[in-house]
Amino acid sequence: MFMEGHLKSVLSVDFSPSGYHVASGSEDNTAKVWDIRQRRCLYTIPAHTNLVSRVRFQPTVGDYLLTASYDNTCKIWSHPTGAPVRTLAAHEGKIMSADISSNLKYIATASFDRTFKLWAPENML
Repeated sequence: MFMEGHLKSVLSVDFSPSGYHVASGSEDNTAKVWDIRQRRCLYTIPAHTNLVSRVRFQPTVGDYLLTASYDNTCKIWSHPTGAPVRTLAAHEGKIMSADISSNLKYIATASFDRTFKLWAPENML
């Protein structure tokens, strides 16, 4: 099965906890959420001003999607609406990776600025 729709290279993918949706992040500065049962794109998020280096669903129920970018930000989006929830901006360099802890207490971001940051709930949602 092929999923096509990005205008440039796809750099990251992640399955939702249900296994029915896949998020993709691309050099075209967007994130897309795909329904693999229907084999189509559900929605496109014009997520960032530079490439999307990482996409990650909230690990337990998938109510949120995390995107990280070379624009030095990490953003949280509501799923399945794609509505913006929060922008995490404190890095001085490109964000290469991001993850959500299994207990949902932290988001970690890793950057070209030679730091990683832990974001706690009071500064996330």
